[in-house]
Amino acid sequence: MYWHRYCHVISQRRLKLRVAIPYWGNRISPVLDTAENFLFVDIQNGKCVKKDEISFSGKSHFEKVDYLKKHSVNWLLCGAISDYYYNLFSAKRIKIIPWLRGDIDHVLEAFLCNNLFEPGFVMPGCKGFGRRRRRLRGGF
Repeated sequence: MYWHRYCHVISQRRLKLRVAIPYWGNRISPVLDTAENFLFVDIQNGKCVKKDEISFSGKSHFEKVDYLKKHSVNWLLCGAISDYYYNLFSAKRIKIIPWLRGDIDHVLEAFLCNNLFEPGFVMPGCKGFGRRRRRLRGGF
């Protein structure tokens, strides 16, 4: 999955969106799977209109994913994500932009301005904004 798959973010800026961002301190959590705190951001007409902090301490993987879907999250901006979590969120039709890093406010601003795909927001070693490609073993 390459960055151009997310180009339609520009066209959705006029819609009402809800974005979830797992965080640690004031930065995006480096690993989604172990994140306990999420910031929910409501966006309307390209502007942040509401922010809520939610703690998932002691919640299961399924409870986290179901909560996000139940509360109408459209986009998930996150750091590293396992295939397991990626598949859970994808099954709930939540769009995922993984492998991000940085200050929450800067990442959110870049998302709103469609500048999220600049190198400063990409985790080291992650290019292309997609799930890692795996080589087949056994000579295939």
